[in-house]
Amino acid sequence: MNKYRKDFADFGETTFLDCATQGPFPLKTAQRVREAIELKCHPYRLESQEYFALPRRVRTLLARLIGAQPEEIALTNSATHGLSVVANGLDLGPGDEVVTTAVNFPANLLPWLHLRKRGVEVKILNPERGFPTPEEVAAALTSRTRVVALDYVSFRNGCKIDIEAISEARAGRDTLLVVDATQAVGALPIKVDSFPVDAFACGGYKWLLGPYGTGFAFLRRRFQDRLSPTVLNWMSVEGASKFHKLPGEDFTPARDASRFDVPETANFLNLYALESSLEFLHRVGVENIMRHCFGLLGRLREALASRGFQLNASAEPAHRSTILTFRASSEEDTARMHRKLNDQQVIVGLREGWIRVSPHLYNSEEDMDRLIDAL
Repeated sequence: MNKYRKDFADFGETTFLDCATQGPFPLKTAQRVREAIELKCHPYRLESQEYFALPRRVRTLLARLIGAQPEEIALTNSATHGLSVVANGLDLGPGDEVVTTAVNFPANLLPWLHLRKRGVEVKILNPERGFPTPEEVAAALTSRTRVVALDYVSFRNGCKIDIEAISEARAGRDTLLVVDATQAVGALPIKVDSFPVDAFACGGYKWLLGPYGTGFAFLRRRFQDRLSPTVLNWMSVEGASKFHKLPGEDFTPARDASRFDVPETANFLNLYALESSLEFLHRVGVENIMRHCFGLLGRLREALASRGFQLNASAEPAHRSTILTFRASSEEDTARMHRKLNDQQVIVGLREGWIRVSPHLYNSEEDMDRLIDAL
């Protein structure tokens, strides 16, 4: 996969192993941003239909990436926005219950906690292993549970949950399964036909290699009618593209997920960049990205185990993702090790006392060896 290194900027003396925090632009994406800037400098070159054609192209690329239909994709500016569309759009109130976890990223916790103002009971699990197991989720369900909200891959420890078994735990109940898939989409193959959730949200600036301030929500067709838009932007109603006769008092919301789009949907600087990065991901193939990352992390995993570092469930095949976490004998030693790695320009993350390593196509076996040598 070293042939793809040339598609990214030269990092110089830095070994960057922290895609789980911020994914870099491919060079073609950076060029596309410059083209978008030129359009903004010369707005007379921007055709009016591009306001609608650009979101449509991005929506189609996202749908292809996960095996969905474009009508099931809402364009957002973050995972937070996508999850808030679901949390605020559901008709939940007193007597209803949401099950979530204390180890969720805040984007998949705060929107649900906010529902307490409506009288919704929010049950927060504290998973024993740092990620929820099917048994823990099943034990928390009651006849009043309307939503289970989980992170598919943990930002803290890189552990992937058993989404199939968790989904089975809600069998026979009117319980929705909603996940934050930010640390998975673009790194792990996801096809919605075999991904048993009703909705998921994803930020675009990590494994999608897009700009900060982009994202999307997958809203299964049968689920959309259970949601009410809390914000209806003018581009999300039928007839919005007819500038000579825009909708007024008599309007009809779009009949698909686009009615949940973020306002100012055609953010040209962001969407031109996201479009280019998605084209790059399609050209490479998510399976190839996963295979490459798994190979690099396998090399690291063996070295860590032989040197006495502590690994968690992210090293186990059932919970493996493109993130591997480990630590030294104490939290203080781990933090000190993290500082020294950064001092040596080996950039990795630190979350909850664990060092987090998340490579991508621009990384090589030599990068892993440099990290191992530095340790």
